[in-house]
Amino acid sequence: MKKLLILTFLAVSLFGGEIKLGNSEALKIANKIWMNEGSGKRDKLVWWNRGEEFASCGIGHFIWYTKDKPMHFFHAFPAMLSYIIKKGAKPPKWLTPNTPCVWNSYDEWKIAKKQNSPKMQELTNFLDRTKALQAHFMVYRFNKAMPKIINYAKDEATRKKVAYNLKRMLYKKDGSIDPQGAYCLIDYTNFKGDGTLESERYQGKGWGLFQVLKYMDTNNPNKYKAFADSTRYILDRLIKIAPPQRRLWRFRRGWYNRVKTYER
Repeated sequence: MKKLLILTFLAVSLFGGEIKLGNSEALKIANKIWMNEGSGKRDKLVWWNRGEEFASCGIGHFIWYTKDKPMHFFHAFPAMLSYIIKKGAKPPKWLTPNTPCVWNSYDEWKIAKKQNSPKMQELTNFLDRTKALQAHFMVYRFNKAMPKIINYAKDEATRKKVAYNLKRMLYKKDGSIDPQGAYCLIDYTNFKGDGTLESERYQGKGWGLFQVLKYMDTNNPNKYKAFADSTRYILDRLIKIAPPQRRLWRFRRGWYNRVKTYER
């Protein structure tokens, strides 16, 4: 416990506490993420990828499980909903953080989408008008992840490397926040998690931000290129080690297009 407290203090002191972004800064990052997730299209705010067991909702395509098919990935939609409700958002009366996905399958969602059902309309409208709050949730999630990511390292050398790469991405040389670096970190945390959940493993290997920072080349003078290269390595590894029935290879092109935005 004492060691954990020391590490947590180290993480907080290293990064000066929470990263705070104004509405305009948070929205700029969120808009980039929304382009990655749904091409910025309103009709993709409530989505379900064919072959997946869950819906993907909001500008971050937050995972929303059905009642009968919960999985081991971070259940982001209820967490996001709880956060924005505390910030004043007013969801439809039928929707709470404890509400399971109102469609039980891709086919049910597809019918509701085609018919533009009342719940589909209400949920889309709600998510459309709360984009700024969803953006701040993603920043909040990243802030919560930072000390966990550093503390998760099993040895001092890895801990130092992860902390160094995290700080390097997040700040410019003058100590100010690097908007592009912040985007890379927040987007990948939203995209594939922070990498510390033991349930998010295939063959004992994770694919979150911790893993990307762990394998990131500290000697590459271009930090964005180093981050992108490490991301490609981790995503390729994920495709190889995932159960074949998940058919993750079909997402490779879209994932690579996303990674390209990290290098710009």
